[in-house]
Formats: sequence, structure tokens, C-alpha cells
Amino acid sequence: METTYNLTEREQIRFNELMEGTYRKVYNMAFRLSGNRADAEDLTQEAFFRAYRSFNEFEGDRPFENWIFRIVTRLFLDMLRTRRRRVKAVSYDSPLMNGSGDENLYFEMPDTSSNPEQKILEGSFSEDLQKALNALSPEQRLLITLADIEGVAYKEIAEILGKPVGTIRSRLHRTHKAIRVKLEQVRRDAKGQVPATQMRLAPSA
Repeated sequence: METTYNLTEREQIRFNELMEGTYRKVYNMAFRLSGNRADAEDLTQEAFFRAYRSFNEFEGDRPFENWIFRIVTRLFLDMLRTRRRRVKAVSYDSPLMNGSGDENLYFEMPDTSSNPEQKILEGSFSEDLQKALNALSPEQRLLITLADIEGVAYKEIAEILGKPVGTIRSRLHRTHKAIRVKLEQVRRDAKGQVPATQMRLAPSA
């Protein structure tokens, strides 16, 4: 990174240490949120760039991991808002009209099939559970990722999303129900495959 943001040599060394210690976790989080490698790489790079640019504002008595997670989360939400402005409510299986009026442009669903890289990123996640996670809305994936995968406290999630803690609890409770339904559906569709190990979910009460 370019040293153009008035960090001292000591601060630059410290930032590099913190980045090296959290880079993989930040990338994994970005991958789970976005569901694809390209977006995950963009989110991760932009998050560390912004963290570097504003490192003077980082409060050293708070975990760097939580601070960088907050940056990734906001970038992800910004990405969703930008894409929603570009693509309004569109059915996945309906053609999009191009500029000439021809109905020959289709919305492509992302390829969620398992590959070696995804398996590494999934760690203890089973394939069934990953499919269930992918079937959730982006907002639901965000809540599950922060609360259940990264173990971020409800209070911190509330601060990140600008919502009351009670709202976060309520939404997580509904999201936990949703992912259980999705997981059961994935297992039924698997037709006799070995059931997936259930993820430990944070208390929703």
C-alpha cells in the first residue's frame, strides 16, 4: 500500500501486522456475504484500503477485528444498495429488456456448486449448510455471518447496522427459523445423502 496517509513507520508496521493477522478471516467473511470470489476479493481489498486510510482513527483499546468487520459490513451494504438501484425487482427467470427492446438478455444465477476453494473456506460447514446459507437473503446472510459465524456481540451488530439490539435479536430469531427451513429443504432434495452437521447458532432469545 502507498504510504500517503501520514502514518508513522511504527503505525505502518503495526497496521501490516494487524492486516496479516486478520486478512484470511476478513476474506472468508466477505466470501460468505457476497457468495463469490470476485466480490469477496474486492470487498477485502477495499476494506483494508479504507482501514489503512483511517488508521489514525482506530482506537487501540478495541479489537481491530471488530473494526475491520464493521468496515466490510458497510461496504457490503453499500454494494447491495448500488446494485439494487441498477437492477430493480426483477424475476430471475424473466427476460430483461435491453436498449433496443429485444427480450434476449437474461439474469444469470450465480454458480453455487461446490469447488475445492469453497470447501477450504467452508471449514466446518457442510455442503448442505452452505447451500442453505446461500438461499437466504443478503441481509439474513449478514446477520448469520456476524452473529453465528464470526461471533460478533449483538450490541456490536446493532451499532454496525444502526438498529436497536431488540431489532437485531428479533431478526436473528426469524433468520434462524428460515435457515432451518432451508436446510431441511436442501436435505430433502438430497434424497438419501448423509445429513449435514447442524451449525451452532447463537441464542436467539
